[in-house]
Amino acid sequence: MEPEPPGASGPAEPGPRVRGVRGAAHAASASVLSGAEAEPQRCALAVAAVLPAGGSGERMGVPTPKQFCPILERPLISYTLQAMERVCWIKDIVVAVTRENMEAMRGIIQRYQHRRISLVEAGVTRHRSIFNGLKALAEDQPHSKLSKPEVVIIHDAVRPFVEEDILLKVATAAKEHGAAGAIQPLVSTVISPSADGCLDHSLERARHRASEMPQAFLYDVIYAAYQQCSDYDLEFGTECLQLALKYCHVKAKLVEGSPDLWKVTYKRDLYAAESIIKERISQQICIVMDDEEDVGRLLEETLKNELNVSTQIPSLTMSKR
Repeated sequence: MEPEPPGASGPAEPGPRVRGVRGAAHAASASVLSGAEAEPQRCALAVAAVLPAGGSGERMGVPTPKQFCPILERPLISYTLQAMERVCWIKDIVVAVTRENMEAMRGIIQRYQHRRISLVEAGVTRHRSIFNGLKALAEDQPHSKLSKPEVVIIHDAVRPFVEEDILLKVATAAKEHGAAGAIQPLVSTVISPSADGCLDHSLERARHRASEMPQAFLYDVIYAAYQQCSDYDLEFGTECLQLALKYCHVKAKLVEGSPDLWKVTYKRDLYAAESIIKERISQQICIVMDDEEDVGRLLEETLKNELNVSTQIPSLTMSKR
């Protein structure tokens, strides 16, 4: 486990500089992920986050793991890290990455000036990667340089649109109940097939929910659950809340999440994510005009170059100082 040093001060991405513009294209594309700016929320807990990022992208059908696929020339995982970094009360963010992608991840951290990030080697499965991330925060592990949190948030590296509000809700609920997770209504009915490929039974959609991320736990609860976890669960399990219930008898509080919590899984999801980011940039970039300089023209040229947008970006807010 290695904490990553903060990058040098300056723009997160090389390229044209526009005086008086709050964020050029790449910086803006990350900073607007959480929608409109709001007053920072407060959380009295000691909180850390673990992001498993060791997936191979098999379901996406591309050679590059999906967490490293570019959106507007910026890796997907960078947007997720930016969203987590905006939450000032998350002290440490531990990312589990495969050994072969460790250098690439270090490069992303340096290039986009990510803060509070520590890297650990991912396991061969999602649960093993999460366990490695939890170990980096444990007091009983040698060479650990991070403080044990009271609450740990687990979030997918490929869910870039997470907002502070839901993070605060699950963290607060985890403090009270021991575990908490975001959920959403089912879109399609879930059915169970029989061994011969016929319908065995179906679930009543109104009574069931889809489990989403983020999830949060009292650190001692989820760490104890992983320590007791069977090899079968580590290899084939997918639900962290179930581990807390199975091994620590902790019933998670379920928190209704927003539609923005969806996971980039298939190639088409990359295009959807790009569309959302472009839309948020177009709605929220603010230009501070100088009388001596045609900032509007420079900004339009910058955005066209950086975002490959040939049409004029709408809804730009302009003011003179």
